[in-house]
Amino acid sequence: MPLKAPSRVEPTTIPIFALKWHSSPAILPSHILAYAGGGGSARTGIGNTIKINVDTQTITIDTGVEIGVALDILVTQSALIYVAIGISDSVKIYLIDLEQSEAVLAGTIDFEKGAGVNAVAWNAYADTIVAGCENGKVCIAEVHFENDTCIKLTKTFELEGHIKAVCSCAFHPRNSGVLMTSAKDGTCRVWNLGIDGEDKCMKVLDCKIYDPKGPKPIEKILNPKPGQCLVRGCAFGDLEGRVIYTIQSGRKGGAYLTVWRLIRKPVLGETVPSPNDPNGPPQPKFVFDFEETMRKQVSKYPVSAMSLSGDYSTLALGDTDGSITLLSTEKFKKIKFWECAHDLPVTCIAARPLPVPLAGEELTGVAVDAISASADNKICHVTKQRKSTLKPKRKEKKNAKMRLGAFYPIYVILFAIMVYTAKVSFDVCHGEFVGMDDIVGVTQCVLHTVLWTASDRPGIAFVPH
Repeated sequence: MPLKAPSRVEPTTIPIFALKWHSSPAILPSHILAYAGGGGSARTGIGNTIKINVDTQTITIDTGVEIGVALDILVTQSALIYVAIGISDSVKIYLIDLEQSEAVLAGTIDFEKGAGVNAVAWNAYADTIVAGCENGKVCIAEVHFENDTCIKLTKTFELEGHIKAVCSCAFHPRNSGVLMTSAKDGTCRVWNLGIDGEDKCMKVLDCKIYDPKGPKPIEKILNPKPGQCLVRGCAFGDLEGRVIYTIQSGRKGGAYLTVWRLIRKPVLGETVPSPNDPNGPPQPKFVFDFEETMRKQVSKYPVSAMSLSGDYSTLALGDTDGSITLLSTEKFKKIKFWECAHDLPVTCIAARPLPVPLAGEELTGVAVDAISASADNKICHVTKQRKSTLKPKRKEKKNAKMRLGAFYPIYVILFAIMVYTAKVSFDVCHGEFVGMDDIVGVTQCVLHTVLWTASDRPGIAFVPH
């Protein structure tokens, strides 16, 4: 279904499989939109590229026969822009040089053959990158900036636990050692890189695809096998990391949003010494844990892409029917819905990065709330606004022309009278016009002979007989 203004569609030359929309105080009001895609192999005749748009400037990276399927953007305090791209079994980092309008390959890291990078994310301090892979492994790499154009990437951890492909990954907004990943095995895992030992998994969130308030579902839905419940998106819901959102569905049917909250609960049968009085009675031992607090259906179709806005107020969802949904995180109700905005399933979506005016919006009067893409060669820019905030100047010009057109016949008649009067005046007062020496005589002739005749002139007061 075509988008209605002020939302708009931007055609592209390639199918798109990864998209990231980013901004930060270091570059405001500028913002960055990066997307990757292509035909996959040379046989399709469609090249594989990555495009980075910074305001009105576009930089293109040719990825050859390999296609980029994961993206993340880093903007340093000195306003340097880096793009991390998951391509095949590796992650490549490019420095975006706006002055030279080019992308410089600053670093790359290769994982085991067949790993298949599906998701990429930087941590809050830009010293670590996580890559979620098709083989279920979560690879952690240390990032060392030797200089602006040279980055050394070193693999430090390989987290195991997922038994199906990893779909998404995200670091804690403030704790650079905590991250989470979601996969096609029906789980979302929270990891702590600071835990000693090989098992760094803090919590396994078991995601469900049925309404907890509805009737009991069949066994296949109640206890799905790995690969039957796909957790395609996960996000931390606040700066403290106390809230987690996951979106999951089967390969068919509706998608469910689950809200998990961090709680403090006692450990039964375990105590610890009192922190205030070592000789006093022991105190109950408490641990922090994530607990499901809400689960509801948010789409009739599987959700294939999810993104959380920079102010944590809005979830942007794209489903396999090509539809886009904006969901409020306050009451988890639909803000707006665009049915079949894409012709094919939504492959990636990005919610608004910051709740402040961005470059270019002053020209359109439209604040875009989410950007989505698909393999249908279209990028959709959707907004909650019903119309642009700019005054309709073109409409005023049109109305002025219409008013001028209404009086056009009157202008023509007046012009014809003026021409006729000038001709008669010249014919009648020809003697006075010759030489133009007697201006008073010319005036008297035109006024009292042509335009107006005195009442005492013969033939005026009485009809001749």
